[in-house]
Amino acid sequence: MSKYNTYSTEDFLNDTDFIRWVKERSGTDEQSWAEWLRTNPVNREEFEKATRLLEIIVSVKRMEPGEVFRDQLLRDINTSIGQEERRGLVIRWSKRVGAGLAASLAILGGIGWYAQSMITIRTDYAQHKKVTLPDESVVTLNANSSISYHRAWRWKSVREVWVNGEAFLEVNHLNKDPKQIRRQDQFQVHANQLTIEVLGTKFNVKERRNQVLVALLEGKISVRDSRQTLLMKPGEVVHYDGQLKKQNIRQVQSVPQAWLEGNMVVNGLTARQIIDNFEDTYGYRVILEDSTLASKQIDGTIAFGSEETILYTLSNILNVNIYKNGHTITLRSR
Repeated sequence: MSKYNTYSTEDFLNDTDFIRWVKERSGTDEQSWAEWLRTNPVNREEFEKATRLLEIIVSVKRMEPGEVFRDQLLRDINTSIGQEERRGLVIRWSKRVGAGLAASLAILGGIGWYAQSMITIRTDYAQHKKVTLPDESVVTLNANSSISYHRAWRWKSVREVWVNGEAFLEVNHLNKDPKQIRRQDQFQVHANQLTIEVLGTKFNVKERRNQVLVALLEGKISVRDSRQTLLMKPGEVVHYDGQLKKQNIRQVQSVPQAWLEGNMVVNGLTARQIIDNFEDTYGYRVILEDSTLASKQIDGTIAFGSEETILYTLSNILNVNIYKNGHTITLRSR
């Protein structure tokens, strides 16, 4: 514990063991910190500031300042918030006027901003991106997609992300005892109206056009909306379009994770569905002049790595000519 003798408030707030102790207050940790405090460290004030800040953020304790102090604080914030960057706001103010001000900032929004603000990572059309989360979970984003998570990731009691578009997730398994699952070991994915709960696994989430498709490759997850919860096993797919429906992955018209290798592997997918995927991936508006072709079913593997390849495939399968005008593509029968 001697390393903590030189810690600043910011050092404490970035220390994993300190964060765990404030959140859990477990017996072993409680004893260690109590023994350290009995040595009366010179930076005890920094420790107490960090403890109060973190207790507020994780809602362990709520602190109320006096009315006069709160009014003065508001005036101070109004005159200074434009002069300082938001980054590090909590730390700078806590050092300036102490733990009482930091507690008040939580009520007025300073700490709340940091605790609730999100980090969002996006991909452009035709772009893939691999993202490593703070817990070492890995997310691969498909084109025209995004993932968001709380800036204060390590301070939250549950790991949570929000997905728009399509993502393949490899969740880091933290739980060591399957009979006792701690809340902080859980991982939640939010997509449209669904919440997906997982401990550690590999699965694909596709959220497009007011529908969600969840495909499980490894592990075990649950998918829930406001009305029901479905448990999934490897090889199963849950489709949501206002209602939850479960299928075997072999019954699905396209292999969910094939995009990771730049392909679409389809079995009875319609031309319209392939065109929809093309629009979502590359950002074009596609007009199919002969509407009867939209229901034509297609089997096989379609290379989705470039727009030229897909258009060439559609041209041959549908026997159409392709006319491009800016971001509009017209498919016209030959």
